[in-house]
Amino acid sequence: MTLSHADVRRILEILDTAENLESLDVTVGEFELHARKPGAAGSMRQPAAQPEVIRAIEPATPAVHVPVAAVDAPLAEVPPGLIAVRAPMVGTFYLRPSPDQPAFVEPGSVVQAGDTVCLVEVMKMFNSVQAHAAGTIERILISDGKPVQHDQIVMLIKPAKEG
Repeated sequence: MTLSHADVRRILEILDTAENLESLDVTVGEFELHARKPGAAGSMRQPAAQPEVIRAIEPATPAVHVPVAAVDAPLAEVPPGLIAVRAPMVGTFYLRPSPDQPAFVEPGSVVQAGDTVCLVEVMKMFNSVQAHAAGTIERILISDGKPVQHDQIVMLIKPAKEG
């Protein structure tokens, strides 16, 4: 048995939404998933010795100036008259499709419903996040490359006036 991407996403959603669960270890065959909520008490168990060396590969992200009014502090409520774009899962927030590409959006960008506005990466799988309404990007609340939580507000859209 193997875990699909959807299985991993569901496991991470369970951890994210469970109030009394701080960490989770899942082993299916040779696949191991060790997840812990940010700020969880205690330490993760140390994995058994591996027969081969495993290296973490971090994407090289050159410093590119993206005019973002980022605060990296979760916004609890959506300001009146604005529409929230939320992270669909726990992961890493990216404003660009790749390090050498321009940002999907920036404050002031006009978007249509269904336009991709950012990516959330989970275990090297990149998930597109779409605008749910047409309008103008009012604020981006997360810096590129920063972690996000499930359902966290990542940007705000001022809806287009109909008529």
